[in-house]
Amino acid sequence: MEREKIVVLADKVRSLGAHKGILISTSGFQSGAIEYARQHGIALLQIFDKYVMHIQASINLQTNHMLMEFIRQSPEFYAYQWNTRLNDFSDKKIYPSETMLLEIKNKVLKEYNEDSK
Repeated sequence: MEREKIVVLADKVRSLGAHKGILISTSGFQSGAIEYARQHGIALLQIFDKYVMHIQASINLQTNHMLMEFIRQSPEFYAYQWNTRLNDFSDKKIYPSETMLLEIKNKVLKEYNEDSK
């Protein structure tokens, strides 16, 4: 996302007298946009589709039935907050939580172990 969109949001935030703004996107943010957001108190969040997240994290795209079940039971989207000090990578996953993912993983493992008996 380009800087121009951040400028428009910052102007709206200022005109409303608000202290902070949040911009949510399904695409990345340009370095100029990230810097402008940092200077003007705009939080940047990026949303990823769950299948994209797991494919990007995979080195080997072989079909793993437990992984596919984990993905199927996971929330549809993942949300990341951008650290305005970094230009290329989102900083912090904010949804789903690690606790949520661990619960899903344990559920899938339990189902898999029961099916194996």
